[in-house]
Amino acid sequence: MIRKSVLPVLALVLCLLVSACVTLPPVTPNPGSPVKSLAILPVVNNSVDVDGPAAVQEALYQETLHYYFPVVKPNAETNQILKDQMSLTLGSQLDMATPKKLGAALGVDAVMYASLEDFSQKITGIYNVKRVRIRTKLVDCKTGEVLWKNGIGIKQALTASGSFLSNVPGVNIAIGLAGAVSSIGSKMSDKSDVALPKFLGDDIEAPWLELPERTTGVEMAAAESIGGKVISKAMGTVLKEETDAAVNVLFHGYYHAGGLSQPVTYGKMLPTGPGQ
Repeated sequence: MIRKSVLPVLALVLCLLVSACVTLPPVTPNPGSPVKSLAILPVVNNSVDVDGPAAVQEALYQETLHYYFPVVKPNAETNQILKDQMSLTLGSQLDMATPKKLGAALGVDAVMYASLEDFSQKITGIYNVKRVRIRTKLVDCKTGEVLWKNGIGIKQALTASGSFLSNVPGVNIAIGLAGAVSSIGSKMSDKSDVALPKFLGDDIEAPWLELPERTTGVEMAAAESIGGKVISKAMGTVLKEETDAAVNVLFHGYYHAGGLSQPVTYGKMLPTGPGQ
């Protein structure tokens, strides 16, 4: 694990996708695409967070705007139509309607399904970790064909490396051991849950991609994690950076990890629309 001292999560998100040494494949329109309009459906919530699905649906919508679809129906409009015409208010209810019926109600060529498998923050003061795990698929409303699917988990850890009590014998050793144990336990947990059940009939894996770990003092780690959680909750931006990173990797089909001279292919890029 390469440790980096003070790197904002936003910078880490950019490092996944941008490097001075590499050029990722550009996002260009596809004149032959049959999908001229699409809607992002309410997200199936398999996490324990009630606010996560709406945040992920919005992130998916914002990123889809860059993929040359002439029409991407706003989420508020999509959700209202599903509620009024089909009595669907939750992602878990989507299996009650076929893609054809959804497309007819929404007036779109394709719909994007998504499931949120993890949307969590674990805060101990010694080892703090944020996780966002998403699976997605794009379905042609007329044929029912799955045009694209992908899944990824993004994890960002903040580990304490010292304390103002560092001069007390054994304190730093204890902190280091506690952090190491928590980190190992977290990684073992990640490996044990890679296999996920089918998502609406499709096998879609979502392995974990770990952003470079950050380190700071115990006091700063506690203040940043707990204080940041309270502030982001109040502003409605909980796990926004991790969510945006996950969506970028899902849609682009590539990421760039530190030290690699070439981008790493991950799944397939979201098929683009025909352009305006």
